[in-house]
Amino acid sequence: MSQTISYLGMDDIMASNVLASRDLFNVANRIAGRVAGQGENAQPLFDLRVLSQHGQPVRCEDGISLSAQGRWSDLHADDILILPAYMIADQSELEHHLPQWQEAMAFIRSIAAQQRLIVTNCSGSMLLAEAGVLSGHRATTAWWLHDLMASRHPKVDVEREAVCVLSGNMMTGSATTSCFDVTLAVIEQHGGAHLARLLSKYMMLDNQRRSQAPYAILGQHQASDDLVERAERWIRRNLGRDFRIEELASELHVSPRTLIRRFQKALGESPQSFTQKLRIEKSKILLETTQMRFGDIVTRCGYSDESAFRRLFKRYCQVSPREYRRRFAA
Repeated sequence: MSQTISYLGMDDIMASNVLASRDLFNVANRIAGRVAGQGENAQPLFDLRVLSQHGQPVRCEDGISLSAQGRWSDLHADDILILPAYMIADQSELEHHLPQWQEAMAFIRSIAAQQRLIVTNCSGSMLLAEAGVLSGHRATTAWWLHDLMASRHPKVDVEREAVCVLSGNMMTGSATTSCFDVTLAVIEQHGGAHLARLLSKYMMLDNQRRSQAPYAILGQHQASDDLVERAERWIRRNLGRDFRIEELASELHVSPRTLIRRFQKALGESPQSFTQKLRIEKSKILLETTQMRFGDIVTRCGYSDESAFRRLFKRYCQVSPREYRRRFAA
């Protein structure tokens, strides 16, 4: 018997989240048919459909129109519901979408408890959180939305490094292309690990991605504090040398205690932690764009202890500097 996959169609979603996911399910159907020796005559493992609120076509963010095969009200409890993501970079863009989401959030709240599985990724995780159905669940989202989710929804256990998280009947993924990861996870769940492995080989997908940490750009923030912004500019100018917080505070004509308090209020972390992130980010850029020895990179980033910096890099990026360079070097 086929498993129905229903995409919740809403205007301004990212078309790629629907189309890429559908392609994976369709290829999985073909592979499963061949493995079973039935070819084109095999009953598909997955039956795919887009549901819009009133059965109307869905207008995607880039202008692409997706035809709908039904209404939201046609959703069955046994369907796997997939929520496509939106392009959302920060809180202001999230708040821009919230009025548009009200009816979808009400619908999601009405079906969440009995739905077999609800799957989403990237900003779709924010939609679920805003609807209130992720409270008490573990979840992930795009790395640049982690702090926003944690601050707006303290009852959600945000797993910052995870690419894909299954918690109860909620499956959430990280940034945009994690639609591949969550789709593979659904295919493995319902078609078996062998089918998922075959699909990942045919589609050249890495089904072993376990962390989004290597992709995160460290030190990004939205500080509304002029002192913190001035501190950041000074830190960036002085990343190539070691300095103490007392020196930074003196340059800004405040006490170290005041500086720490303002950083904690604006960014939720200390000046030392923020500086570490900027040093790691600088080292990542040098690993990507130069052939410098790692020891020289460490020095350029204001550290003298190569071993300590290597451990710090691994803690933040979840891969060694060598592996990072292998993956991301230009």
